[in-house]
Amino acid sequence: MEIKSRLWVEEQGKPFIGYGRIKLLKTVARTRSISAAAKELNMSYKKAWNLLNQINKLAKEPVLIKNIGGKNGGGTEVTPYGKGLISKFEQLNTTCIHFLEKEFKKIGL
Repeated sequence: MEIKSRLWVEEQGKPFIGYGRIKLLKTVARTRSISAAAKELNMSYKKAWNLLNQINKLAKEPVLIKNIGGKNGGGTEVTPYGKGLISKFEQLNTTCIHFLEKEFKKIGL
C-alpha cells in the first residue's frame, strides 16, 4: 500500500499553486513557451494562459515575463520569483509526503 496526497496553496480563498500549476510553470520554464507547454501537457493554450494569469494575479511578484515576437520569435520566461515558488512548493510537497508516509507506517495499514 502507498499513501497519496495532493497539496495546494490558496490566496484569498482562491487556488494559487498546486501540483498541476507547478507542473505547468516548470514546463513553461523549460520550453520558454506557454503554447509549447500547453501542447506538451495536452491542454488548450487558453486554459494554460488562464491558469498562469491566475497565479500572476495572486502572486506577490510576477511569475512570468512575456517577450513579444520580434527577431528571436518572443517567448515566455519564468521569473526568479516564479522559480522560487516552484522550488518552495516542491520542498513543501516532499515534506508533506514524507510526513504522511511516516504516519502511515505508524498506524500500520
